[in-house]
Amino acid sequence: MLSLPEREIGWLERFFSGRNALHWDAIVGGSTHQAWLEQVVPWIELQGHGRRDLPIILPVFEKDGPTMWYAAAPNENVSAALGEELMSAIGPSYSDFRGQPYACRVDDVIESALRERFGRFIYRFSPQSKSNEADIVKALSIYLGMLRQRPEAPDRTQQPFGKIRGDFDKALLAGNDAAARRLLDDLLATGRANAEQQKFLEIRLLAGLGLQQELSHNDALIKSIMDLPLPPQTLTDVVDALYSRFISNIENEANVDVVLTTFKQNIGKRFGPLFKERKGVRQTSVLKAFLLYELTQEVPNATRRDAIVSAYLGDTAGKTLVQRWSSHIKVPLAQPTPPNEPDPFEVARRAVGDEDYESAVDLYLELLPDIRAYSGLLRCAVEINASSLTPKVLGIIDDAPAEVRTTLGERDTKRIARLRAQTVVPTQVNITPEGWIAWAEAVVSDQYKSPPITILADSVLKWSVEDYLHEPTQCEKLAFIIGNATGSAEQVFRDAFPYLIEFFADQPQSPVRGFAPLYVMLIEIVAFSGSASADELELATMLVHALLKIAPSKDLYTDAMEALTEIVSQNRAASNIDWGLNLAELLAIYPTPDSEARLRLFMAVVELIRRNSHRFSDSQRAVLQLLVKDYDCVQLLDGFSTTESKTGVADEYMNFSGLIGIYTLTEGAGLRAKQLLQKMLPKARVELNGDFVSTERLRHLAAAADVFVFAWRSSKHQAFFCVKEARKELPMQMPLGKGAASILQAVFAALQNIA
Repeated sequence: MLSLPEREIGWLERFFSGRNALHWDAIVGGSTHQAWLEQVVPWIELQGHGRRDLPIILPVFEKDGPTMWYAAAPNENVSAALGEELMSAIGPSYSDFRGQPYACRVDDVIESALRERFGRFIYRFSPQSKSNEADIVKALSIYLGMLRQRPEAPDRTQQPFGKIRGDFDKALLAGNDAAARRLLDDLLATGRANAEQQKFLEIRLLAGLGLQQELSHNDALIKSIMDLPLPPQTLTDVVDALYSRFISNIENEANVDVVLTTFKQNIGKRFGPLFKERKGVRQTSVLKAFLLYELTQEVPNATRRDAIVSAYLGDTAGKTLVQRWSSHIKVPLAQPTPPNEPDPFEVARRAVGDEDYESAVDLYLELLPDIRAYSGLLRCAVEINASSLTPKVLGIIDDAPAEVRTTLGERDTKRIARLRAQTVVPTQVNITPEGWIAWAEAVVSDQYKSPPITILADSVLKWSVEDYLHEPTQCEKLAFIIGNATGSAEQVFRDAFPYLIEFFADQPQSPVRGFAPLYVMLIEIVAFSGSASADELELATMLVHALLKIAPSKDLYTDAMEALTEIVSQNRAASNIDWGLNLAELLAIYPTPDSEARLRLFMAVVELIRRNSHRFSDSQRAVLQLLVKDYDCVQLLDGFSTTESKTGVADEYMNFSGLIGIYTLTEGAGLRAKQLLQKMLPKARVELNGDFVSTERLRHLAAAADVFVFAWRSSKHQAFFCVKEARKELPMQMPLGKGAASILQAVFAALQNIA
């Protein structure tokens, strides 16, 4: 009797149904051919042992035996190994397998079951001929025996929670939907997240993947957390999603009343509790939303309104906009009648909640000698931790009447002791840093008694990128501090990689010329880390793209090329061929101040391919044939076989005459992909689109295309929702990479389902 977890039974029942001649009931009851059971049951039992580091391979039977096999892996690392091992065990000798992942069809019961269970980590292969079926069965039996003897790899969930969370953040930045959802499962499996934190992580997933529309429509999720004490990141994610849905498209409306009314009806009335405390967040859409909320109150608070406007350091147009909104509502000069007068302590408390401690200090000073004012001043002094304020507050406490000092609670007494200690001997503290440099210097000097990454996570949303846009010396200083760190500080900065990426490279203003030293430093972090994940490699490509756009100096360009060459040399797995080709292609379309450094990088990519030439596909070969011309080294092709396989791209899909739609924001990559596809598929029609928002042209292409590839980090743009709606149930290819190689691989993966 099979012993399986409940979650495994559901997808197995669907896999062994329909067109599969072997059904689940027959497996459970043993009422089928013994030879069939021997090909299936051992794999299922292996899965039931709870090993998360092993694949599963199952056949689809017809009445006279197996006709095709599906191989699936639980994660990306196992998937990469599975592809290589299948090539060695079966490969082209017995099957049509060429090492490429298979894109499952959503309208097929068997394939949809696999897709829901394993995501994109799936392969499919069929025998070259009827006589090869027995060869495959024998080869898989030997492979299964090898897997049974393989020592168990450490469970992903046994890794530190912080490590998994860092990988989760990297997957979000890279737009890697499947990996992010898998890592979210890993985070929850650790048992470290309670029910509230699980909701916060779900929100982070949606926001991080750019699915603001999906998040903003999830009223149940938002309302379930809006009365909770929210982390700054969750507050930012939810408020930004609501603002994006209801206000972004009308924020420049000349009639401010239209904006105010829309906000009040759709956000203020429905989600008002979200706006109790701003928590010091300075993200522009959050500041705008909090300002609109204040302006739509029956009696707007001038202090809070002005504090929000002062905190807005965004672009000039945005600054002008919030000032226009602010001046639209005139706060009455005459105070309202006493029953409607806002409690001054409530105003001060809200300033503290917004982490606008400077305004709160001014308010509490005016409210002395009320005991609550002393307590409020102590709270602000601890949070600000400024040498100018601490002695002043301690002096006020010392001069306070005795009855005031004896009335102070235990929390206030501890704050006084903490403030006095800070004025005597500097110790390790958990102060909120004022910016990146203050945080980095504190890390290097080991000033924090709590994990620096925790402090960074709580602080980074309170910093504005505007503080660095016009301060190149500050960026150089930060790059120097991080780049020269050693020991534990170096590891902290590696852990801070996703925060640095999001702050400096994943902003609407990016790329910024002054950030160039930081872009290079971040590429070097990947290089120094040795073996890199697919998400880290994709983020390195994003960084070099940002660097190339700002035409860096020769020194910075050379440093970046050397770091990238090191990354390629340390990551020579076959699964990285597409990434290497995409990187080389990106460099080829931008001018170079150091041709030799760029050529050395390309040679490293060629060596990556050469080491895996037996797994080099025809579509990848086509991209390389273009690149050797770009790099003026056509002779490099002499080292590669030019004989296409009998089931190569040209033969297998030559007669495809449908429409291929490609959405990409990297125009050069799209044009190259189109050029290659028109050569390889002469009867097909290929159309490109790069609209940032929903357009009729994009909707029509998405609906009409037989194959549709959505390249780049697709979910970051409103165009994604337009495409998703237009495609309805039709499949859509979403490669992680942005280059021609990734686009071509996605096209041919889709054609496997059509051929």
